[in-house]
Amino acid sequence: MPSTSEKGHAKNVANLSKLIEVCKGFGTKYNPAKAVLKIANLETRLTGCEADLQSVKDTNQAESTVRNNRKVSFKGKNKLSTRYLAAIKTSEGITDETIEDAISINKKVQGERITDLPTAKSTEGTPEEDNTISTAQLSYTNIVDHYKKYKSLITSLGANYAPNETDLKLAALTAKITEWETLNAQVDTAETASKNALIKRDKNFYTEKTGIPDLAADVKEYVKSVFGAGSPEHKMVTKISFTNPTKGTKSKAKAKSSTAKTK
Repeated sequence: MPSTSEKGHAKNVANLSKLIEVCKGFGTKYNPAKAVLKIANLETRLTGCEADLQSVKDTNQAESTVRNNRKVSFKGKNKLSTRYLAAIKTSEGITDETIEDAISINKKVQGERITDLPTAKSTEGTPEEDNTISTAQLSYTNIVDHYKKYKSLITSLGANYAPNETDLKLAALTAKITEWETLNAQVDTAETASKNALIKRDKNFYTEKTGIPDLAADVKEYVKSVFGAGSPEHKMVTKISFTNPTKGTKSKAKAKSSTAKTK
């Protein structure tokens, strides 16, 4: 489904380019009074649309990259939690109550499920909130919170917590928490940029009256006014179709083309 929609957006841009070339082929006979229909303005619009398509690809890939980086970083969270629990249990002068607190933290870490989906799903049409992604984001945040509880507990132990293993020391735990918080922030930033790129593309491509399908429809109407309905020139432009993948409906341009064929 997403790949079909993405092809739809790209196809609209490709067909806009084709429509412009056909109109350029008409030479001086193509001379609309309406500014937005002039060749130079159509070409400027095409350049903008191509930039929008690339921006969606770039921001989507950037989001995918930071999500993958975060997934890799959090991969060993369960094993690391178990090691911290064991290190606390084997520290000097640890009370049963402290051990119970550590066991509780570990259980929360072990029970935190993460189901993060690839960002490709968001490229179909206008982005919407995804419950799975939201749940995953919350889970990543919760894991950091659980490890902050480890940090508070270990800090309270003072000199009694003194493992020889570097990656179990308080400094390493602090660094890990900072790393995870940074990755969570990077995902938030990348996701926002990706959604904004989608919104910008869809507004530029499909806003009523000014979007690609309606713009193309006006070009076709102008060609019809110059050469007449059913003329070879009119047939050339009516064969170039445009759709609106964000709504799953036929565009005004395609609808007008169908109407023209019946006359």
